[in-house]
Amino acid sequence: MGRSESPRQTLRRFGLRARKGLGQHFLVSQEVADRIAGSALDEEPDGVLEIGPGLGILTERLAASGLPMVAIEKDEAMREPLAEIQARHANLELRYQDVLRAELDDLTKRGAWVAIGNLPYQITSPLLDKLLTTEPPFKAVVVTVQKEVGERLCAEPGTKQYGALTLLVRFYAEEPRSVCSLGPRAFHPPPKVESVAVKMLPRDRPPLGEHQRDLFFALVRASFRQRRKKLRNALSISGELGLDKAQAQQALRRAHIEPGRRGETLSLAEFLTLTEATRQVTAEL
Repeated sequence: MGRSESPRQTLRRFGLRARKGLGQHFLVSQEVADRIAGSALDEEPDGVLEIGPGLGILTERLAASGLPMVAIEKDEAMREPLAEIQARHANLELRYQDVLRAELDDLTKRGAWVAIGNLPYQITSPLLDKLLTTEPPFKAVVVTVQKEVGERLCAEPGTKQYGALTLLVRFYAEEPRSVCSLGPRAFHPPPKVESVAVKMLPRDRPPLGEHQRDLFFALVRASFRQRRKKLRNALSISGELGLDKAQAQQALRRAHIEPGRRGETLSLAEFLTLTEATRQVTAEL
């Protein structure tokens, strides 16, 4: 698809349609595509991964940078329109597979790569987890998500949107930045919701070593599983942690956290402190 042809025209030419089962909503706004691609390329990467290129409105812009580029597409029906773009850009490699099963570290081991994509709602959380936990890390991750998901990614402690997904992102990346908002008409077919493009810069090294990460995320899950419960109760009823109420209270006190607080009020720093305190308490059992 060249600049002179719209995504709608491309769909008609190849006899294609968006597949609801794959959550397909093709980006059609040229202006928005320029802003999203520009946000990724501003990081001056060594290469680009695009997830779900679809008809290639972003692919064309990213490949035009001349950087090594890999586009991973699950829908085999996109082969023909994407092949046209690949014919114009020798630096573009196309892979037809499920990105959740892809080995992404073969890209980040080559240098400072960025990842970019419009994430289907049904795989947003596991795909964000995969992108942010890839080691070596991506230099930047720029994703388009539903507005409510974007609000969760950028939420502050004590707000309704703040939760486990927020802390997953904060653990592995600096505070997310909004790139731009996208109304339904930026896509074809138009979704029923607003969307937002968000940029994340993964940390060179997460704040806890591998041996403590499982405990950190177990604490996060326990704190938000029943988010209206006070922490001493939420942690003690979690079979995952193996703490009774007295031990949960001891860990919280050791971390200088009032046991009557709720998990949604704790910052990343407080969860990190609580992780170490819980480790100490369990070691003494």
